[in-house]
Formats: sequence, structure tokens, C-alpha cells
Amino acid sequence: MKGCVFFVTFVAVFLRGPDTTLAQTEISEADLITISNGRTLRIGSTTDGHVTIIPLEVYVSRVLAGEGDPRAGDAAQQALAIAIRTYTLKNSNRHARDGYDLCDSTHCQVPRPSTPTSRRAAMATIGQVLTYHGDVAEVFYSASCGGRSERAADVWPGADYPYLVSRRDDVCEDDPAWTADFTLADVQRALARVGFDGERLEDVRVDGRTSSGRVARLQLSGMRPDVIAGDQFRQAIGAVNLKSTGFTVEKRGGELRFTGRGFGHGVGMCVIGAGRRAMRGETARAILAQYYPGLELTPLSGMTIPVDTLTVAASPPPAAAVVSRRSAAGAEAEVVAPRASGISVVVPRASAIAASEIERIAASAHEDLARTLATSALPITIRLHDTLDSFRLATNRPWWVNEVAEGTLIDLAPAAVLAQRGGIEASVRMAVAELLVAGPLAGRAAWVRIGAARYFSVGPTAVRAASSRTRCPSDAELLLAVSAPAQREAETRAEGCFARALATTRDWRAVR
Repeated sequence: MKGCVFFVTFVAVFLRGPDTTLAQTEISEADLITISNGRTLRIGSTTDGHVTIIPLEVYVSRVLAGEGDPRAGDAAQQALAIAIRTYTLKNSNRHARDGYDLCDSTHCQVPRPSTPTSRRAAMATIGQVLTYHGDVAEVFYSASCGGRSERAADVWPGADYPYLVSRRDDVCEDDPAWTADFTLADVQRALARVGFDGERLEDVRVDGRTSSGRVARLQLSGMRPDVIAGDQFRQAIGAVNLKSTGFTVEKRGGELRFTGRGFGHGVGMCVIGAGRRAMRGETARAILAQYYPGLELTPLSGMTIPVDTLTVAASPPPAAAVVSRRSAAGAEAEVVAPRASGISVVVPRASAIAASEIERIAASAHEDLARTLATSALPITIRLHDTLDSFRLATNRPWWVNEVAEGTLIDLAPAAVLAQRGGIEASVRMAVAELLVAGPLAGRAAWVRIGAARYFSVGPTAVRAASSRTRCPSDAELLLAVSAPAQREAETRAEGCFARALATTRDWRAVR
């Protein structure tokens, strides 16, 4: 009988949507498993690498317990549950290269044991997501915006969503400022850990601000490179210590004092602000409209979720084994394991270029480069992304990067983008070269690995060795560039530096 009562309650809640009160109903994780409809997620642990399979709605309730304010009212809990579900479905392939869907750290979302409050909020909003033009929207949230939200593109270049803009948030305007003190030596050590060079950090100054007033760039006197994006600086120093990029900085002898507002990147929903809005009587819908203007609240039952709309092909097709894979949203995808070339390719279903054609290009590049370098990188999996957003989220690299090659996996920017940047063949060849040199050159400076890949991918005759006065780029110049021109300039120097060193050593494996 309990199951019948539960089902009737679930149907009534689903039809009414958010803002429904279930205070008298005890919701268990078993109830949430029942209504997850078989949709599950693979959550990878950042501490021990263990992967846990969690039903979708159980995951929503656990993340709400980890990311939300337990004292917030029902409207705030429900609004955040919807944002969490939306983020989850949109990003369920974020860690595909690691063998799972999402991680359990702040890089993705942080789950904790669910609570009665978080389970009720998940139930009250079951199956509800935010959409933009019929597709699941890309949404973000942070602890506190400090009185004004941030534009997504000002944090992640290329993430230009019309509904993730900078907006005043009156419920957070009067929050007290925070301060954080660091010695110049401590900041220099933190920057060195992420690849900056320099004998002595002399000063840190704000060099530009975003539309919301947060720090866009910082000038680093005495370091190479001498500029860093605000969010990259915060991550290097430690996001817990430097709560947001909404700060000013003052040098006091050998120390730096940061004074700021807010906690987190500030994009999208402000969790603390949502709680305050609920307290003054705003509904979940009103809260969502404040932080995600222009998005629609849509039931999953009435739409097709493009979460795993990918097909995988390998050459030769007749010798490939085809299996099925179910994504978090329940969509089916074909997985074809290669039998001949050792290279499998994942492409969007509507891709203008066939998976078999990319496999042919990659196999040809591998055969040629493996002969030259006397090494192999098989097996290889190549994923062609359908949007720059998908590429950026999967690789954590900016929009101007064409490909990312790590381990046995290659991620490619969309085919239309690559066509404008020298063609897909050049990008595939470069990525294959990166995989081939990665093992023998492991532990070397980034300019050695990237320079070697560029040198061999284009051919020695196309590379001009750097002059003796050319400074080889630091790791930060190659991996944390603040613009596309800066990235290209650093890569060109890396290529020239490698050619110069190779002319002396005559052995590419010996270049340091």
C-alpha cells in the first residue's frame, strides 16, 4: 500500500512542478531510485579513483546536500535541485577520458550523504530541467556572488551564453568584505607549481576587470609569463584561500593583502542569495528567473536529451564489434571496438565527417610518425566534439585550442572549427604526434613535448630553428595562455627551441 501512496504523491508533485511542499512526506533514497527510471551516473572519486554507480535522482539529492545551504527554505532547495539536475545531464560526459561521467570534487559537483531536506527537494522537482531553445542548458552556480553575478565568458573564454550574464543581486550587496594575506614568496611558489618561471616575484597588480568588476588579468612583475587570468590566479593560489576574483590587491612590504567580496566564480545561481530570496517569499521559479533569465523549465518526459548522442565507428566496419551504451539520460549510443588499426573514433550522429574517415587519417598519421619516431601509441580513441562548449568542458582548455591528447585519448574541437584552423587532418596528425612523444619525453618541460610534436607533425623542413637568443617558453606560457595569439606565439617558440636542441643532440629523446 505504501508504494501506491508514494506513486500518487509522485504524480501529483511532478504535475505541479517546483514550489511543492512535501514536509509531511518522508522520502528515502529507495524512493528516488524508483523514479530515476534506470538513469544512472558513474561518479569518480578524486581521492582513490573508485567509480560509483548512482541513480540520477539520488545523485541530485546528494549533491544538493553537499552544495546547498541546509538552512535555506524549500523554494531555494528546489531551485538548486533543478540547477544541479540540469548541470548533471549537460555535463555527464565531462570525465569520459577518465572512464566515468562526473567527479566528486568542485571541478564538477560535490556529493554528500543525502538528507530528508535534500531528498524532498529532489522529489518535488523530479524530472525538471532548465532548457534553452529546446536543449538542456549549460548552467553554473556558486556559493556567493557578492552582490553581482559574473558573465560566463569572462571566466571561461568562449562560454558566451546569453542567459549567464552579469546581474545585480540586491540580497547580497551588503555582505561584509573578506581579506586574505600572502607573502610574495608564497605566491611565487604557488605560481611556480603551475609552470611560471622567474627568480623573484616583485609585485602583483590588477591589469583588467570584467563587466562585473571582478579581476580579469593580473600583472606579475618578475615572472614569466608576466600576466595571468584572474580565475587561473585564484586556482593557483587556492580557491579556498582566495575566495573569489572580486578583489583588490595591495602590496605591503613583502606581503600582499587581498580584499574582496563573494565566494566562488559568481556565474549563474548564487546559493546564499537563493536562500535569502526564499526567505523573503520568492518562489523557486522566481529564483531561477533571477539567476538564469531566458531559460525555460521543462520536464524530461517531454523532450529528447542529447546527452550521449554519439556514434562510434572503426575501420574496417565489418570486423568491428558493436555494443550499446546507455547515458545518464537514457539515450543509446553505439560503441564499435576496433579490430585492425587499433584506433576508434567517436563522432556526433550528425557529423559532416564520417568516423571511418577520421580513423583513416589517424591510422595514416600514426603509421608515418611511428616509423619516424620508432615508437607506438596504440590503442587510441578519438572524440570529435559537436560544440566548442562540449570540447571546453571535456578538456578544461580554452576555445582557441584545437586538440588535446592525453594517455590514449584525443579530443578534437568541432569539425567546422577545425576546417577554419588549418583542417582536421593537421589537427589529428598533431594530436597523434603528441601521444607518440608523451612517453619518451615524460617529465620534461612542456616546450620539449609540445615542440617535438609540432616539429614532427609538420615535418623538419617546415620548421625553423630558434636563434640562440630565443627564450624557450615556460610551462605556464603554453598551458595557461591568456589569449589565442599568446598561445600561438609560445607554441612557435617551443617548436623552434626543440629544433635548435635537436640540431645539437641529434636524438629527439635526449632533448631537455
